[in-house]
Amino acid sequence: MAQVERDPERAAAALLTRRALMRPVPSKIEELIGVDRETAVASILDAPLDDAQAPEAEKSEATLTWWLNRISENINGLQERMTFLWHTLIPSHRYAVGNQAFVGMQLNMIRSRALGNFRDLMQAFAADPAMLKYLDAESSTAKKPNENLAREIMELFTVGLGHYTEEDVKQAALALAGWRVDGDGGRAYIEPKRAYDGDTTFLGETKRWDTPSIVDRLCDHPATSARMGSRVWYHFTGQYLSGDAQAELGAWWQGQNLEIKPLLQRIFLDEQFWANHYVRPRTGFEYYAAIQNILNLDPSQHWRAKELGQMVYEPPNVGGWPEGDRWLSPDSMLRRSGMMFSLDFKDVPNGLTATTEEILDTCGLYVLNDQIIAAMAATADHVDKIGEEGPPQLKWRIAMSCPEFQLQ
Repeated sequence: MAQVERDPERAAAALLTRRALMRPVPSKIEELIGVDRETAVASILDAPLDDAQAPEAEKSEATLTWWLNRISENINGLQERMTFLWHTLIPSHRYAVGNQAFVGMQLNMIRSRALGNFRDLMQAFAADPAMLKYLDAESSTAKKPNENLAREIMELFTVGLGHYTEEDVKQAALALAGWRVDGDGGRAYIEPKRAYDGDTTFLGETKRWDTPSIVDRLCDHPATSARMGSRVWYHFTGQYLSGDAQAELGAWWQGQNLEIKPLLQRIFLDEQFWANHYVRPRTGFEYYAAIQNILNLDPSQHWRAKELGQMVYEPPNVGGWPEGDRWLSPDSMLRRSGMMFSLDFKDVPNGLTATTEEILDTCGLYVLNDQIIAAMAATADHVDKIGEEGPPQLKWRIAMSCPEFQLQ
């Protein structure tokens, strides 16, 4: 058993596009053949942003269908990947936000800021109607503060556990109290008579705190840049940073004023990014987004992602989805295998005529186990058992079920 590098130049381009974009993009791979790393990375980072707006629909199915279609069109694949990443790190549940139009509003907010500045992104999240509804911030008043928004912003979205006290949570909850959301227009605003009109002591400083100043203070904290920067690092490299490395990355990112593109450039040019072709497991939605485009699946069938354990805007809890090897569990693999055998590859362009090489190219697999290649070639020996259409269909299923296709 050995790893075979089918085409070294395409393999390098495939690694970058597979991780930086949301799906295999053969045309981008061809564009980057023979291009040096710095130029290739710049071509990904400098792609024009897609400023199209998701529908703020009464039923969020229309919004999610629109997003999947946008992902498949790959107008700016990095923008869509970062939108997906920020949503997984700072999630909302579409059935817990009240007005379903808030899902489209939040998606537009994230997409427009996904590659901008993390501070600006957090300020927008803290005043986002969907987030305020999801975390019950509307129920928080000065007389009866609700701690959900204060606690989750600190514990999950910025500094993390160990960098604040329970008293900080209580004081921040007072400062964040008073939010209301216009259910029809979707405007979030502070209602003065419900807000706290006084000084609070937060992270050791006593003054008149409010939502913007709370968020700014948390974004200035070195633990935020270290923690959130290292989570972005893991997403793209599949490697966890040590405590010292997290602190160094965080200090550097603070020096970049929390601009997101410089952080991505540093990650994409680091040797850890290029060290191994396949490291981090594809999550359920990442796997679905990849096959959705390859197989030209109807984007309105986004419910298929739920079958794979990760439907966007339906997180299991406020912390989002687990990372790591749980996406390679027996249950996860059975779900993916079941989906493969539920699909008819006659509907795929060249689905019944594509050669082994063409299938692997379409899937972005330029480095893989030689036994996978042998298994795909051997399908031709079983025409008498599985019919004329059986071997090509089986080739697709082998390619999309192989270990390499499960990994980023």
